[in-house]
Amino acid sequence: MPHPGFLRATALLASAFTITAAMAQTASGPTADAVAASSPASDATTLPTVQSDMRRGVSIPYKQLNQILTVLRTEGEGLFVSRFRLTPGQKGQALPPQIRMALMDDERTLPIPVDAEGRFELPTFPASEASSMELASNVPKGSTAIRLSIDLTTPPEQLDMAVVRRVVKVGQRVRTELLPWYLRWLFPQIDGVMVCSDRPDWSLDWREGGQLMTLPLSAEPELREPDASLAHPRKPAAGASASASASASASATEPERPARSCTSLTGQERWPDAARLQPPAGGNTKLYVKLRSTRAS
Repeated sequence: MPHPGFLRATALLASAFTITAAMAQTASGPTADAVAASSPASDATTLPTVQSDMRRGVSIPYKQLNQILTVLRTEGEGLFVSRFRLTPGQKGQALPPQIRMALMDDERTLPIPVDAEGRFELPTFPASEASSMELASNVPKGSTAIRLSIDLTTPPEQLDMAVVRRVVKVGQRVRTELLPWYLRWLFPQIDGVMVCSDRPDWSLDWREGGQLMTLPLSAEPELREPDASLAHPRKPAAGASASASASASASATEPERPARSCTSLTGQERWPDAARLQPPAGGNTKLYVKLRSTRAS
């Protein structure tokens, strides 16, 4: 049975997954890599020890998180990279100042650097070592949530239908076959690949019978890009001053930045494995895993 403290403490992690899944179905800037893809657990990074006033017993047991990251790194075929980020507990709030995080056991405290945007990386350890560790922080209870998202390592110009099908197959295998039932609710169900660009001008190209075949892809209005920082910039307000005060006033009254266009590929299409994505030139294209709601199965 999972540690009861883990089930309580990771409720926020589960909520973060649910939010991410919903954004990928209906609808963070670039984040630091949370893992080095395909790094074996036996090659765990040795971190320097630090002194801390953070206490054990009030933190998230690391055994299960370590298990998820280890499976993703060793069985993910290099397709995925996980990213961690602290987000404010309530919308509109700022992150607490001087955030400190650490992995702790009875003998040491290992610092986890957190940048100004709340991004951080987590290492993996041998299972026997991780079993006694906890992920601790100095932030007040309820003031933050941990968001764990899964990104793709494939560049947009190298995405073809064979890769899309591998992403879905491997992602589903990781969740349904390699993770125990009590951890599946923390790992998203991957249904495909989402493609978002400044302009909805994508196509798939492949050769068939000596001829180049081109298939335009249509934007899907119901999709919303998970990374809102890549949305179209706001247009300057009419008559806006270049001064800082005028800029601040204009930004407060302007509507939200319009979302970019997105399309998706699920791997169930009848197009050949060799059909390769042709993103729009200069379109700042980004790939995301397309997620399903994350219920226990």
